[in-house]
Amino acid sequence: MCEAFIMSILLKLASWKFQLLPRRISLFFGRIIGLFFYYFIPLRKSVALKNVSMAFPDNSLSENNQLIKHCFHHFGMVLTEFLRLPALNSENINKIVKIETQSKQLLKRYPGGIILTAHLGNWEYILPAFGLNGFSMAAVAQIQKNKKSNTFFNDLRKTGKITILPKNTPVSEMLELLTQGYFLGLASDQNAGRKGTDVPFFGMDVSVPKGAAIFHLKTNFPILVGFCILSPDFTYHLSFKELDVEGLPDNKNEAIVEINRRYSKLLEEEIRENPKQYFWFHRKWAKKNYKGLPRF
Repeated sequence: MCEAFIMSILLKLASWKFQLLPRRISLFFGRIIGLFFYYFIPLRKSVALKNVSMAFPDNSLSENNQLIKHCFHHFGMVLTEFLRLPALNSENINKIVKIETQSKQLLKRYPGGIILTAHLGNWEYILPAFGLNGFSMAAVAQIQKNKKSNTFFNDLRKTGKITILPKNTPVSEMLELLTQGYFLGLASDQNAGRKGTDVPFFGMDVSVPKGAAIFHLKTNFPILVGFCILSPDFTYHLSFKELDVEGLPDNKNEAIVEINRRYSKLLEEEIRENPKQYFWFHRKWAKKNYKGLPRF
């Protein structure tokens, strides 16, 4: 209990400090934090190296090490950006997160829908980009073990018209929000195990959550696949594509697999464009795929 309280205080203090700093300086410290973790506290570094060695088998070990170093670098910045969320407002959001004109038109076309994204770029900044531009979104978030930290993280995310739903929210409640004009935000790229469907990803099967596909089949709301990518000038480029759901199998289970296959293909294409901005630190593939790989 005491540790949870101390962690909560430290997070609030860090958030306050980063909000006081100009964004460019905050990003600089983020890069330093990332490099510190890379060299001194290399959390899940070996998992990340195994993942990229499978995704990019033609890369040398040196190239993959450099890629992961850039990932630590990138997610150090993502961390400071996350802590700065309260500094975002309707006046500065569009200077930081630039939404494609076609994507804005796509969002305005529908009175709600399913936003499907992944841990790529800065997925957290999709929320303020929506909420501060007048779009209502209900985002499904992981529940943290530390209750105080969980509350703190979710409070940071509530910018504008944003509602945060814990992962165990009843499906009926999510469906109700869709009918009320909300976009339902889902990050669907972690290994779903037996609860997911196996589809190809970098030439090997991965288990993808069924949620987005099920919601689409139940409601016929569109699935909009979007990613928030950091540009060299430190602005974010946010764009969406409507997932093609034409010609799906009549069988429900087969339709879910096909929807996930199409999503996985789009995600792989985006990762190949921006490999340094993907969160390689989770075990993406089944255990059997990691056998025989060298220990890093």
